[in-house]
Amino acid sequence: MKWTGSTPLYYYTSIEEGHPYYSFSTNYNEFIGRGISPDDIKQFNYGDDVGYILTDFSYPGDLISKAGDTICSILDQIKNVLGNYEYFYDINGNFIFQEIKNYLNKSYAN
Repeated sequence: MKWTGSTPLYYYTSIEEGHPYYSFSTNYNEFIGRGISPDDIKQFNYGDDVGYILTDFSYPGDLISKAGDTICSILDQIKNVLGNYEYFYDINGNFIFQEIKNYLNKSYAN
């Protein structure tokens, strides 16, 4: 997720009464007025990542097969780690590895 606001976004986190506390604001003085140190406030500008950052998929462990096993054994290992995935060749001979359509989330956001 990227910040696309016209003003900077300020973020503060702390532990209060044993629980995490998170606060966002576009008003820097709101944090300063509450006695929060400027060193504890993180600033996000236009285009900065403010959520998770996508990374390349990497297999969590050793992806090893025995001599004589087929490529399908490797693909099955990957499919089992990912969960709801399938692989096949379409009618044009193209290899497809995709998430199985479950039609639960059919909404479209542009």
